[in-house]
Amino acid sequence: MTTRKRFEKVIINRCKKPNINGYFLNNSENLLGDIDLDLFQQDLMQGSGNELKSKFNAVYSSSALGVNNFAIVKLHLDKFEFLGESNFNKAQFERQFRTGLGGTPPNLDFTIENNETIIAFESKFLEPLDRKDAKFTESYKKEKLDYLDDLWFSLIDKYQNVSSYLDVAQLIKHSIGLINHKNLFPQIKKVILVYIYWTPDNFADFSEYKQHEKELFDFKKEIEKSKDLDFVSLTYNQFWDIYDNSVFQEHFDKMRNRYKIEI
Repeated sequence: MTTRKRFEKVIINRCKKPNINGYFLNNSENLLGDIDLDLFQQDLMQGSGNELKSKFNAVYSSSALGVNNFAIVKLHLDKFEFLGESNFNKAQFERQFRTGLGGTPPNLDFTIENNETIIAFESKFLEPLDRKDAKFTESYKKEKLDYLDDLWFSLIDKYQNVSSYLDVAQLIKHSIGLINHKNLFPQIKKVILVYIYWTPDNFADFSEYKQHEKELFDFKKEIEKSKDLDFVSLTYNQFWDIYDNSVFQEHFDKMRNRYKIEI
């Protein structure tokens, strides 16, 4: 049994409602009690992932984790503060930021913005337990992306075809889309890409997470050289801790009750 399958089995066994494969009958059953479908359903239907049709109903769904965590933020956007930013006036799940290359850009799990800043969250549940090959097409060249610093092309060359637990290609493509958006809309002064990921309480016991942490550390050293984008990484546990003694604590305590696990 792979580590991921082992994790899925533990997560399924913690819940009494899903079927033997870990799927609920409908979207609502996979939500925390204070989350309404209206907070996210239209966003996910507009995205390219078609998550609501099947994947969302899995008890170990990454999309459901993101919705359960961030729908409360969308509901109380005026009360939310993060990374020193506040006064947010727009929130969206499954938002796309085009690079200018054509094709379908990847979906960012959740974004919030105020008049000058966009914060985009890329959320992971069990995905860091699987290796991914970084793939960039020939179109990722300076002549087609002339708004980018040379740093980005160095990163593309460095990671092309590299297999890793951190989905580096996705993070780079998200970064490029966000930088392009900032260039197209001058009122946006800052873009922040946040990589937020779930870990079990005993993550240090697993070689996959040790390697993921190393890869993330190395990637952060590279991407932090960018002048056009800020990159932040944190676990869900760290995120929930930020909002202890706040109006969001009750909700994030429910998140802990559901998702805080030792394998």
